[in-house]
Amino acid sequence: MQLPTRIDQVPLSPKFPATWTREIAEAAYTHALAMFPEEAAGVVEGGEFVRLDNLSKTPEDDVQLDDAQLLRVSGSELFFHSHPNGHGCPSEQDMIYQQQLGIPFVCMTLPLYDVFAFGEQLDKAPLIGRGFRHGIHDCYSLIRDWYVAKGITKLWDQPRGWEWWSKRQNLYMENFAAAGFDRIDRSEATRAGDLLLFNFNYPVPMHGAIVIDHDLILHHASGIKPVDATRLSTMVPRQRMVRLASVALRHRDL
Repeated sequence: MQLPTRIDQVPLSPKFPATWTREIAEAAYTHALAMFPEEAAGVVEGGEFVRLDNLSKTPEDDVQLDDAQLLRVSGSELFFHSHPNGHGCPSEQDMIYQQQLGIPFVCMTLPLYDVFAFGEQLDKAPLIGRGFRHGIHDCYSLIRDWYVAKGITKLWDQPRGWEWWSKRQNLYMENFAAAGFDRIDRSEATRAGDLLLFNFNYPVPMHGAIVIDHDLILHHASGIKPVDATRLSTMVPRQRMVRLASVALRHRDL
């Protein structure tokens, strides 16, 4: 079998686990294609792909497993499922389950083929040059990865679905307050590690950027799509963005 070819050349997710071999990818694709338009599920055990039975009453929308299958997943090397006719990014529930199970997840979309991996267990892509994939390579994950590299590890990888901000979820303010950030005037946000948050006409902050120095900020802009290989994480002039910020924060340890 010949897998479809990916056209993007920028990292749209962390590095795939070593267990996601060509043979495993082909077996997962065969399973997902056979189950379409229902969601397919499987695990990798001992270098082999094992299909699981989706017991959901709405299999076009989600995956449900019985207790025996859940126990099998918890002892496996990775969990796979498909997103038929769905977004090429994890759902909020995907992120919750991945964190609970503590193993890498691999997801595949069909009929428009795309595949991505996520989980703290995977090697992260460089901070600059990431392609946008919501929940994996977005503004929050970029900010979190920057702070983790500086030894600030209390920022939770908040499970989040695409366009959470339009549902008035205040994920930024809740997470940063709990992780030791204090509010400052945006005119004072010139120190490395200061954080700028932006509402952009929404009721809650929905974008964030890190001050690198007096002249530059690091951010990952999105567009109207949950996956966009043309939207890269990058540095831009601080003065261009600071006037648009609605909130500025500073961590107590920086």
